[in-house]
Amino acid sequence: MTDPQNPSGDNAANPAVPPVSGSDTPPPAPTPAEVPGPPAPPAPPTAPPAAPSYSAPSAPNYGAPSTPNYGAPSAPGGPSYGAPGAPAAPGYGAPAAYGAPGASKPTPVLSLIGMIAAILGILISAFSIGIGGFIFSVGGVVLGFIGRRKEPTAKGFWLTAIIVGFVGILLSIVLIIGFVVLIAMGINDNNSSYYSY
Repeated sequence: MTDPQNPSGDNAANPAVPPVSGSDTPPPAPTPAEVPGPPAPPAPPTAPPAAPSYSAPSAPNYGAPSTPNYGAPSAPGGPSYGAPGAPAAPGYGAPAAYGAPGASKPTPVLSLIGMIAAILGILISAFSIGIGGFIFSVGGVVLGFIGRRKEPTAKGFWLTAIIVGFVGILLSIVLIIGFVVLIAMGINDNNSSYYSY
């Protein structure tokens, strides 16, 4: 096969390829001058690398052509990145600590529970002849008035608790009176049928 660098096939012209004298001869042994010595120790660092410095951005000059100074060193004496005495960057609005004032509006617990109790009072009154609903409605009214005093910002909740609670109390009283009247009428009808002469 011929070498593309040497089309004539002459190996003597290419000094990188040693001439093959025979297939039975071993390659020559390296001479002691060719044996590498131990590696040299690394050089100690002279100084830590300096931090890069950045220049402050200039005000934009709209309408005028300009060439950007990318990678240009900052003016001498100017603060470099992370240099002591450089002003700290403003924060991005870190989250407020738990329980910090102004973090969030407190949940109107009393007014909310009062409203739920008043609504339950009406529902229970409608389905249980008013006895259980009366208790929930009274609880809703009481919690509504407490919420009005302690949570004035939750006006919708405590006002709903008071109004719906009073409606539930009224509904409970009407249903209880109606139930008592029905029982009295039933007892009266049964008594009159036994004593008919």
